[in-house]
Amino acid sequence: MFRSPFKSKDFKYFYAFLSIIAISLIILIITRVRSGISAVILSLLAILLFIYWSNEIRKTVKKQPGLGIIRSSKKFTYESIETTNGLDIIAQIPGTHSDLKVVSTSGKLTITSKHGLSEKIKISKNLRLEKYNYINGTLTINLIYNV
Repeated sequence: MFRSPFKSKDFKYFYAFLSIIAISLIILIITRVRSGISAVILSLLAILLFIYWSNEIRKTVKKQPGLGIIRSSKKFTYESIETTNGLDIIAQIPGTHSDLKVVSTSGKLTITSKHGLSEKIKISKNLRLEKYNYINGTLTINLIYNV
């Protein structure tokens, strides 16, 4: 199984560090500027800039072109890679699943087998299932955009 480099607990410390820096900058600005209304305005600007840039950093980390997004579900690990005409999902599924079925409904991709595997992956509603292939524990799913 892959270890996901994008788990939220790994970035918890990063965002805590950024929060400490932002709060210390706000305190520094307030102590430097003695007049009340300008200190409040500068503090609000600093907070808004921090929120904006932390969201931009999160978006950039989650969506890296060509590398995909590695996510881990309860029973298997999968990677989603955006292509020019859709989305490819590559999943490492442990065990033998000769009867694996993949069904695409509006906004959900359901992977099931008779051996107890039943997982749902949230996808965009404008994607439809083109084909899927399961060989030696690796499931490859090709989704294309609806025209």
